[in-house]
Amino acid sequence: MNYLSIYKKHLVYLILFIFSVFFNLYYGYRGVFPIDTFLAFDSGNNILNGHHPFKDYWSVTGPFVDYVQSFFFLIFGTNWFGYVLHASIINFIFVIFSYYFFINLGLNTSFSALYAIGVAILAYPSAGTPFIDHHAYIFSALSMFSFIFGILKKKNIYWFLIPVFLAISFFSKQTLSVYLSLFFLVFFCFYYYFIKEKKNSYIIYSILGILFVFIFLLAFVSINKIPIENILIQYIFYPSTIGEQRIENLSFDFKNLIAQFKYIYLSIIPAIIVA
Repeated sequence: MNYLSIYKKHLVYLILFIFSVFFNLYYGYRGVFPIDTFLAFDSGNNILNGHHPFKDYWSVTGPFVDYVQSFFFLIFGTNWFGYVLHASIINFIFVIFSYYFFINLGLNTSFSALYAIGVAILAYPSAGTPFIDHHAYIFSALSMFSFIFGILKKKNIYWFLIPVFLAISFFSKQTLSVYLSLFFLVFFCFYYYFIKEKKNSYIIYSILGILFVFIFLLAFVSINKIPIENILIQYIFYPSTIGEQRIENLSFDFKNLIAQFKYIYLSIIPAIIVA
C-alpha cells in the first residue's frame, strides 16, 4: 500500500475543504442584500417551526434550499453561522466534484487542485449565503459532470444520478434544469440511433433515477400533506407568467446583446487565442 500517495490525496481534500468552506464563510459574513440574502433564512426557520412551503405559505422559490437550511438550523441552531455553513458545504461539494472532474480529464493533481481552488473562490462566495440560483447552477453542473462521466467511465451510477441532480436543481430554481433535461433527451435519442454500441443500460438506469425521484417526491408530499395542486400553481404556473412578461420585454439591440456584456466578451478572447 502506497501510504505517501494516500497521504497526498487526503491532504488535497483537506486543502480543498479549507478553501471552499472558509472562503465562503468569510464572504458570507461580509454583508447582506436586503431581500435575497434572507430568503432561505426565513423559509428555513418556518420549516423548522412546522410550516411547509406551498401548504402553509405561498412560495415561488426552490423548496430544496429551504428544507436543507431547516436541517442546518436544526443541527446548529437558528443563527448566521448555520446559515452561511449551508452555502459553504454546497460550495465544498461542488469543489470536490470539480476536482474529480479535472482529474478524469487527464490533468495532474497539482493543476486539478489549483483549478478546483479557483472554483472554490468563484462558485458560492459571490453570494456567501444560500441562494436559489447558486444551488440550481451547481446541481445542474453536477448533472453535466455525471453525464460526461457516464460516457467516459461507462458506469451506470452516473446515469442514475443525472435525473437526481436535475431534480434537485429544478427544486432549487426551475429554469436551468428544464433546458438541460431537453438537452439530455436529445442526446439519448442521438446516442441510441447513431452509436453502434447498442447498450441500453444508460436508459434503464436513467429511468430508475427518474422513478426514484418521483417516488421520493410523492412520499414526501404525502407525508407532509402538501397539496400537489398548490405546488403546480405556485411553483409552475405562476412563475411561467412572470417568464412570459420578461420575454415580451426583451429587446435585441446592441446595448442588450453587446455593450452590457463587453467585459465578459473581453475575458473570453484570451481563451479563444490559446485554444
